[in-house]
Amino acid sequence: MEVAMEDVLTQLTRQFLPQMTAAEKSRALRSLKALIDAELFELAASEGAEDDPDRACPWCGSPHYVKRGRDGRGRQRFLCRGCARTFTDATMRIFSTTKLDRSAWMRFAECHVDMLPLRESAEKCGVCLKTAFFMRHRLLEAMAKRMPAFRVEAGGGAELDECFFRESFKGNRSRSESGMPRKPRTRSQGTDGHEKICVLTGINDAGDIFYEIAGRGGLDEAAARELLADKLAVGAIISTDRAHVYRRVLPALGVGAHIASKREEHAINRVNSLHSQMRHFIGRFRGVSTRRLENYLAWFKWTWCFKVRRSADELAELIVRQAARGTYEKTWRQYKVTPYPFYEYWIKQAKWDSRARRAIYGVA
Repeated sequence: MEVAMEDVLTQLTRQFLPQMTAAEKSRALRSLKALIDAELFELAASEGAEDDPDRACPWCGSPHYVKRGRDGRGRQRFLCRGCARTFTDATMRIFSTTKLDRSAWMRFAECHVDMLPLRESAEKCGVCLKTAFFMRHRLLEAMAKRMPAFRVEAGGGAELDECFFRESFKGNRSRSESGMPRKPRTRSQGTDGHEKICVLTGINDAGDIFYEIAGRGGLDEAAARELLADKLAVGAIISTDRAHVYRRVLPALGVGAHIASKREEHAINRVNSLHSQMRHFIGRFRGVSTRRLENYLAWFKWTWCFKVRRSADELAELIVRQAARGTYEKTWRQYKVTPYPFYEYWIKQAKWDSRARRAIYGVA
């Protein structure tokens, strides 16, 4: 009778484990788990790579290429017809320059699915906190590029509304380059409307969602027109609250019907539910820095799109597969100096405060 290979491995493990001491068992199981994680990583990263329809030359972006043997590691090599340079599926990819073991990345993907804190993820993966932070945002950068597009066609319906997040300078210290533009505040203190970040959100009849960071304070008419222009087709049916900005922008975009309802009519409950889930998701991280908000919103959309009817193991493999085919743009140094969005407000405030102090006290 033919015996499956996995059954043989299970039998051998059960045969030799009882003969070991507790310390030997611990070392053996850790080694076995690291080997399994590394193999799972390689399987997930290579799955479908040969038939990837989005493959293009990483040097010039040309989709015209031919096979040209294999490299020293046995990976398929390609020759670009555009720039005549060779590349593989790992060239300029997220994992091509990493010095971490593949098993560490697989464990981090599992921690990422469970949304574990960075310190706990760093401990499980055997890396420092700074490395765990960089790994998280590298994965988020790759995940953000795999999102389905949002579109409302003619005759289709969607609900639009704004969601507001308090501006946060989390992680910013006096020794950082930008410094704190205001005094620290506790969560119980109120926040001025101009110190809230507006996120324009929407959900269509198919359940697809979108988010766009629109600006500081209330939704601006110019920002709304720019952000909605490529999302709403002529003839779409849009439901919103009674904000004046929608009454001016939506007819100009050619929507078929605009249904503006009062809050107590509960006509846009789906987008309000989306806001509730979004705030709950962001709240799990005990505050997200405003300059990192877009990455975490992308994480939320990823869970919305891909988490349905998938196990934790399948989600971890999906993250690795998407990240393995994704390219990165930001380096560690660029993450450190990421500017805060809409910082001009604080520059103007500082200038106004200095003029006020001179006018009142005669000093700078």
